[in-house]
Amino acid sequence: MTFQQLSEAVLRNDLCTVCGACQLACPAGVVGFSGLDPVLTEPSWTETDCGECRDCLDVCPGADPGTPAAETRLFGRTRTPRERWTGIFSEVLAGHALDPVVFEASASGGSLTALLQTALAVLGTDVVLTMGRDPEQPWRAAPALVREPHLLAETAQSTYQLAPYLGALRDVMLTEPDADVAVVGVACHIQALRKLQAMDTAAGRWARDHVVLAVEPACSSSTRPEGTRAVIEERALIPVDSVVRLRYREGDYPGEIAIGTRDGGDHRVAFWKAVRDFAKNKTYRCLSCGDWLSGLADVSVSDGDPNIFAASVDGARELKHGRVFVRTGAGAAAVEAARDHGFFTGSPTDLSGLNLGLERKRNRRASYERSGRPVPHGPIPGHREELEIVPDERWIAVPGEDPPTGPSTDRSADPSAGGQSGRPAEELTERLTVADRGSSR
Repeated sequence: MTFQQLSEAVLRNDLCTVCGACQLACPAGVVGFSGLDPVLTEPSWTETDCGECRDCLDVCPGADPGTPAAETRLFGRTRTPRERWTGIFSEVLAGHALDPVVFEASASGGSLTALLQTALAVLGTDVVLTMGRDPEQPWRAAPALVREPHLLAETAQSTYQLAPYLGALRDVMLTEPDADVAVVGVACHIQALRKLQAMDTAAGRWARDHVVLAVEPACSSSTRPEGTRAVIEERALIPVDSVVRLRYREGDYPGEIAIGTRDGGDHRVAFWKAVRDFAKNKTYRCLSCGDWLSGLADVSVSDGDPNIFAASVDGARELKHGRVFVRTGAGAAAVEAARDHGFFTGSPTDLSGLNLGLERKRNRRASYERSGRPVPHGPIPGHREELEIVPDERWIAVPGEDPPTGPSTDRSADPSAGGQSGRPAEELTERLTVADRGSSR
């Protein structure tokens, strides 16, 4: 009765990450999604038919991301409190893609895409799982399986939108069992993948043998599709059924929301305005998440600009680039191959300076740790964030603009809105992060 247990432990507590790992791991192939919700898809299947199978529950990162066990397998140790938000890594580089098409298409320099190109072109990888767009509704995110390096440029930006994801690997596992796969995913995707690789099941053995590279972008939080719909309909004043192409960070850095329509129109919305719409359309699991980076990918990438929201409001102060965290031997080999074959350039850097996405994540997490509601486990058992909470709307305040409102800032839904009022917005940049104090190497 494992799906019933999954429902009770995860779904009913609003802890589903929409990662899709349950769909990939289910031996019977009866778990699927209705929108963002895992469901049993076989009409004749009942929860008792699951028998003693625990696979969907064991792979789920919603309540327990399984970070300490995965770190022990990957690194031979778990992270220290000083590494709370960055995880364990060997070096961090400031870099960008050398392919001008990828660099231009990217949100923050294309480092991540350069590594995926390297995987396909140099390392013998057969397919990359990345987040693309739904061909039926191009404004919605959907997983994409990419096999040609040049096609990765079209997915060289974050989508800021939730969609079932890892289940897209099921067809690869079943129909191309010898294919080697590279996966790009945010923290919950990578955590689920590492949990799957530890399982003694057919899917677990396939994932251990054939998922050869895992790369992740930093994640402040993802957004329901309704967040993107609000940008399209309420900001750009466009019907969603007229959209044929959507990019989140198009044009001069840090970019704008670019919406292409069936009549040839090109409509733009300032990125900072979209961020405020996104803030109204979060899930409880994303708001209470304890991870900016999982720390379990082979390579992690964050935006090199510590505050892309401010860059969107006031103009860019940084050249477009990413910070690349090299964690495992597979990650180091991918970075070296990317450099050697002209896909990527990078040089050592430090982690000084406030990062807005990380600060928002830390403040929200601290709020939910104090809320009394179930929250997903953090990477260090028993660790709690001890800080003066700044409500999320203060981080994305704009002079002369009303603060965003909605579920993420409503007092009944987000405990950060009921915490201490915090300091004036102009003083927020004086805050230090865990990353400012360095990380063990």
